[in-house]
Amino acid sequence: MKSSFSILVNTTDNFEDCWIPFFTLFKKYWPEFNGLIYLNTENKDFTFDNLNIISIKNNASKSSWSECLRYALNYINEEHILYLQEDYFLKSEVDSNAIDSFFQLFSNNNFDCLHLTDQSTPGPFIKNTGIKGVWEVSKGANYRLSTQAAFWKKDSLLKLIQNWENGWQFEHYGTKRSNYILKKVMVIDSEKYGINKIEILPYVFTGIIKGKWKNEVVDLFNSNNISIDFSMRGFSSDLNNYSLIKYNPNKITTYLNNLRSEINFIKLLIWQN
Repeated sequence: MKSSFSILVNTTDNFEDCWIPFFTLFKKYWPEFNGLIYLNTENKDFTFDNLNIISIKNNASKSSWSECLRYALNYINEEHILYLQEDYFLKSEVDSNAIDSFFQLFSNNNFDCLHLTDQSTPGPFIKNTGIKGVWEVSKGANYRLSTQAAFWKKDSLLKLIQNWENGWQFEHYGTKRSNYILKKVMVIDSEKYGINKIEILPYVFTGIIKGKWKNEVVDLFNSNNISIDFSMRGFSSDLNNYSLIKYNPNKITTYLNNLRSEINFIKLLIWQN
């Protein structure tokens, strides 16, 4: 039976070195998945061992993160997607039955988004939703949405995108916009599912930080006979300086885009009132 949803793997050609590790681990740890996988490349094609991969080729090497995401979503015909990124490396078996069950809850209840890991949002949550296994992420929560693994209604995600934003700005300002644009942002029950509990989609939470490898991937790759020249990127172990301004070498552009997002949010508030 064909999988009932498609996957979007959001990437750029600059992260091509992630693709073979990503799909090697994907094929090993999620062999049941046989649906479409959209790979949001810029100019390159990519295939891997009978997986149904469609290279989007958005031809947008000078476009923003958000513009590339918008292009991919407009390219995809399906109403619902599972959103992943190229450095979300699977590290053990995916609970395919649980994933399918949560997709049915997501689609049948008309959620805008369903986060599939407790690493997506710290809450607060509305736990008494009347639907077993899922909580609602409260409006006003920090990171009500994130770019971690989640089922998304495509049209809901498109409504949140502002073309000038990078991924970190999307999480921050998109969360603020979501309080007024999205109705139901959900997360799996974090008392039952999550790190050191039950991980239905166990993966490295961002294998590359600031363009450099996270140390966690070394043992994972070695144990799966994945050969990578880590010296090409080097390693990043300093997670304390992880911020919007410091991440982008063009601080002036980042500052101006932050300001643009703030003004856009004020306009949204005025429009809502």
